Order: sequence, then C-alpha cells, then structure tokens
Amino acid sequence: MEKNILINVYKKIIIDNSMNWVLFEHGTCIMLMKPETDLSAQAIKILQENGKVVTGTSSADFEVTRIPEINGWTVTGDYPGIIVYISSDEGRNKKDFEIGLIGRNKRELDEKERKVIHVENKK
Repeated sequence: MEKNILINVYKKIIIDNSMNWVLFEHGTCIMLMKPETDLSAQAIKILQENGKVVTGTSSADFEVTRIPEINGWTVTGDYPGIIVYISSDEGRNKKDFEIGLIGRNKRELDEKERKVIHVENKK
C-alpha cells in the first residue's frame, strides 16, 4: 500500500494528537506510550520483542475491529500500542479470523525486515 495512504489512515486511527508513532513498510504501527529520544530505534526494539508470532502463546492472539471511517480494519495483538491496518480491498469477502491472520502476518514481516517508513514525532 502507498506510504502516504497509510500515513493518512493512521492519522485518522490515532485520535490522541499528542501520540508519537512509527510506521513500518508492511503497515505495522507502533504507538509510543513513553517516547524516548530515538523514536525509530524504540519502535524497532518494541517490534523485535513483541512482533514475532509464537503459536500457542498470547503473541499469536489478535483482535479485529472494523472501522468504517478508514474503510478497513485494525488488527491488534497482545502488546498495547501495536496496530496493523487492513484495507477493505485486502479484507474483501474475508471473515474476521482471515483478516486477523493477514494483520498478524504483516506484523511478523515488519518484525523481520524492520523498515521504518514514517515517524510521527509530536515533540
């Protein structure tokens, strides 16, 4: 998905205007509850520690939420502040479980590749 579209979607999703966040290439967003000096490094560390999916653990759990205002869904997991956007095109004709798997797979890809595409720094 195009970078600018993803950025605009997350600006709608994250309603706290003071929240710092970091966006990764496959659409994973890390909201930084306690921002440090280097937001990218902090987000990468959070993703390294919480992005990998281990079957049978809470890291494999997810919640899918349909949000009409963004024309898609958000997928969250066991770590607060990690969110993945799934567009209506990606989720078309799919059940919530399938959408959740798409989001979980994107999070895992971002954990492996760790390519930051945007930093929203509210300092």
